[in-house]
Amino acid sequence: NLCYDLSVTNMISPTEEELMSAGYTPKDDVIEQMHEPWNVPDGVVPEHLRKTHAMYETFMGRVKHGTNTPFATKIYKVVREIEEQIDELQDGRKGEFRSPLNQIKLAAWEEYAFQMSRKSSKGSPRQNLYDLLEIWYVALRMVVQSWEEEEQLVLQWLLINSGFHNEGWFSYNLTISLESVERL
Repeated sequence: NLCYDLSVTNMISPTEEELMSAGYTPKDDVIEQMHEPWNVPDGVVPEHLRKTHAMYETFMGRVKHGTNTPFATKIYKVVREIEEQIDELQDGRKGEFRSPLNQIKLAAWEEYAFQMSRKSSKGSPRQNLYDLLEIWYVALRMVVQSWEEEEQLVLQWLLINSGFHNEGWFSYNLTISLESVERL
């Protein structure tokens, strides 16, 4: 989280009276006060174990050992289901698609999906899947970079970018995985 990364220990905010005297007019004459910045999900990477240079390795280690948060596990599962669906569309052409998830540079994931989408026939099922995969790679990157904390941000990203769009011909497993995240 940003406060930890910047070593912020205190946050100064104006009192209700200072806000009102400065001209702030709250809705319903009530000023909402935040006592905690957000609710941190259970099971995220503890702050004392966070090493920015090891973000990728930490996440993939948690995937391997099954210690991710339930949310991160669902996001990762959807990504893998989309990749599997793409594999099924290759019609025996081995090697065309290779999951970029073994690359430490997280932004390379979505760059790869974008490039593969551009190489696909316009409007084809493969292009639709690569476009969807690009959205979900970004979502997974957000999960990794936030140490699995930013669930609401990731869900907003997916909603805004039509990440839950189902073509109707998706595999059963992909459809179920998409729906399991959309219900959150």
